[in-house]
Amino acid sequence: MTAQWAVAELQFACLGDRRRVQRLVRIVSDLASQPHASVPQASGDWAATQGTYDFWSSPRVSSDAIRQAHQRSTLERPH
Repeated sequence: MTAQWAVAELQFACLGDRRRVQRLVRIVSDLASQPHASVPQASGDWAATQGTYDFWSSPRVSSDAIRQAHQRSTLERPH
């Protein structure tokens, strides 16, 4: 359920390529499924943890683009 929500919520994310959007969905899904967990706990293993931190520090990833995707999903959701 959490992964489906993340896909729907982030469907409008413009991060330059599909792999980055897929990585964002995975990160959001992992964190949303365990909201009280640390990043390493939610990620599950060292590679995923490091990937999350690398993703967040990437100059190719814009917090504005992520926020805009969420805003658009919110506006397009039936009320």
